[in-house]
Amino acid sequence: MPAPIINGELNRAQAAELRRVLKETEMPKAKRQRLLWRIAKYGIIQASKRNARNQQTPDGESWPKRKRGKKKMLRKLPKLLKVKELPAIEAVRIYLFGGNYKNGDKNVPAGYVGAVHQGGATINMKASSYSGQPSQGGQMATRRQAKKLRDLGYKVRWGERWIKPAISYITAEMKTDQAGFLIKKLSGRKSKRTWTIDIPARVFLGVSDEEFNKILARQMQGIGFGWDVKAQDIEGKL
Repeated sequence: MPAPIINGELNRAQAAELRRVLKETEMPKAKRQRLLWRIAKYGIIQASKRNARNQQTPDGESWPKRKRGKKKMLRKLPKLLKVKELPAIEAVRIYLFGGNYKNGDKNVPAGYVGAVHQGGATINMKASSYSGQPSQGGQMATRRQAKKLRDLGYKVRWGERWIKPAISYITAEMKTDQAGFLIKKLSGRKSKRTWTIDIPARVFLGVSDEEFNKILARQMQGIGFGWDVKAQDIEGKL
């Protein structure tokens, strides 16, 4: 019997335990393939969605926080997880598809986005890469820009006096590109030609050993081949 595969989503111990269970039960090929699909669809993917909701790794560790803001991360990415069956090699593959991700005017595959967040990455950027991209000049200044301008001492003339404008005034009266220009001028900062973006790993795809035991027992029951298999019978063997 070929070694069953769930591509990249089970660790070695989990994959070894799956092979052992399949060998001991002498499961027919069609049942083995169905089990792999159910483990991926109803086990790994569902757990990965829960990991994203909880903003934590499969082992329950909290993800690194955003540098700015408190919005939840990777909210939509796990919804793009799909399962591809590979019966010729008795395998299934979990992959990401869709999402409409873009880098400027270029489409970015969801799989690339997922890999970057799953494993972390350092991305080298060049200012020249942004030439020809749509300007943000039509958008109004952000609250972050407005706060930065106030911190840098930006003032406007109000009657006979010069005053520091409110954040609401800046965001209502100033465009994004104008705010960016003033921030650079007031801070004396030169435009960068190159820079790096460090993205920490935020593992969402996968399950803990304990969770895998439960998934395996539950899905064997689901195909009617493990009516007497319980999670506690498997637990501790990883």
